[in-house]
Amino acid sequence: MRRLALLLAPLVLVAAGCGGGGATIDKQRLSSLVLTRQAVGNRYAPFYSGAQTQLDTQGTPRADASRFGREGGWVIRFHRVGPPKAPGPLVVESRADLFDGSGGAGKDLALYREMYSSSPGAEHKAMSVSVGDESVGDTFVQPGQRVRFYRIAWRYENATAAVTAEGFDGKVTQRDAVRLAQSQQRRIERAAR
Repeated sequence: MRRLALLLAPLVLVAAGCGGGGATIDKQRLSSLVLTRQAVGNRYAPFYSGAQTQLDTQGTPRADASRFGREGGWVIRFHRVGPPKAPGPLVVESRADLFDGSGGAGKDLALYREMYSSSPGAEHKAMSVSVGDESVGDTFVQPGQRVRFYRIAWRYENATAAVTAEGFDGKVTQRDAVRLAQSQQRRIERAAR
């Protein structure tokens, strides 16, 4: 029995370290969790960067700024400079939220899942994506227009993050959105170290 306890002790410590729910990304790093101009490319210029405000989540299930132990959020938005008919997104939004533990981040991702499943757009469909610890995505065409949106949200440790890529249908692709999400995830992983 004693040998079994000695053999299992390291496993218990590893499991405790993996699921403890404690914050691993410090809130002082919040602004570094979103995409930068270097990450999206020089064809894009930022038109807003700062702490998320009530307007960023108004009318959504994520409207409560203190939900699930949330410590803060950051958002940056880019628009493409140059010809609007060129391939790729016209607008890119990158956001991140930090929570006091991974449990709060998991609950926040569930709210993203709820938002994405009730999208009003035409041709709405869920996307299978794999970013961070768990993720969700969707795509739709804005009603009455030919503007397509790709949205990906994910959780990593005590953070949630989301990327939206929008542009003319047929010019912006799921691959564009996934590439942006993966780039943002690499920034989040660096901040977690």
